[in-house]
Amino acid sequence: MTISRPKGAARGGERRQRFDQPPNQEHAVARGPAQRGLERHSAGRRKTAAIAVLTGLAVLCLSAPSTTFAAEGAASHYLPGAGGDIFLAVPPEPGLLAANTFWYQTGSAEVALIEGQVSLGIDLDLFLNLTSLTYTFETPVLGGRYTMGVAIPFGDAALDGALVGPLGGRIGFSDDSFDLSDIALIPVQLSWSSGPWSFKLWESIVAPTGGYDSSGSDLANLGRNYWSFDTLGAVTWFNPDSGTEVSIAPGVMVNTENTDTNYRTGTEFHADFVANQFLSETFALGLRGYYYKQLTGDSGSGAGLGDFKSESFGLGPGFVWIPELGGGRLTVLGKWMHDFSAENRFEADYLTLTGAWTF
Repeated sequence: MTISRPKGAARGGERRQRFDQPPNQEHAVARGPAQRGLERHSAGRRKTAAIAVLTGLAVLCLSAPSTTFAAEGAASHYLPGAGGDIFLAVPPEPGLLAANTFWYQTGSAEVALIEGQVSLGIDLDLFLNLTSLTYTFETPVLGGRYTMGVAIPFGDAALDGALVGPLGGRIGFSDDSFDLSDIALIPVQLSWSSGPWSFKLWESIVAPTGGYDSSGSDLANLGRNYWSFDTLGAVTWFNPDSGTEVSIAPGVMVNTENTDTNYRTGTEFHADFVANQFLSETFALGLRGYYYKQLTGDSGSGAGLGDFKSESFGLGPGFVWIPELGGGRLTVLGKWMHDFSAENRFEADYLTLTGAWTF
């Protein structure tokens, strides 16, 4: 059985299970030139939806609010699993992509430092809407596809816990906030493809644009009040004969200091990984996961809990659907991940649903 990346049913009532090859490859099928042209055109439209969405989702991995993960506030700018759901390194088709992700996270942490105050027994509920736009240029750069992008997140965060007072007593608190979070920019992304393998390198920058109140009256901030610079790479392997895909996207994030709290989150390593199996021309099921570890400890006069180095690991199922009604331009992706281990950060469950449209 020969398959390719998702494409529609064959003409004349014949339906084949195929999944178009990665870019820069031609699928060897003994048909006439006209039929091959029709198939490449149809496959190309579906390939655009399935592949280009990854570029948009990659932008999102830097757009977390301050109430979610490791380091200061048991949080950082890294969003587990937001690197994508399929073909993490395959070059996107030239043109514009718009994507929107609904993100829900619920979890708890034993201890964290929030705005310079020690907090215990913290519970979190986070709803985010992350909208991203990416554009891929037709002209090759260094032999690969060049992409730029932006992700704009906003949402609502609710925190419950107890603050430790100066004499060691505990004061319960409950706070929520609806606001803009920190915007992520991708000034440069380059991707290449060779045979079943694809490769991608990119740099992401997170700007402190989100709502942030350091007065102590609002503990559930969705901004982090510092810059982050994330250098990432990705590798994808895709077998067109079986419809099987495996991808991994590691990165290293460097953070500046939060000048309001004199707290600098340490350098962070993170890796997203996915595995997918196409069950039809338009539907795939698979596994999603991530690994996170701080490489250096937190620092600055505001780091009252010491280096507070964090580490976590999560895993769960996911799906990819390319509905016929979208003509190959629409892609719908979803996943659930559960933290199986978490140290000095929120231990959480994550649910996401993404829709992407290629123009």
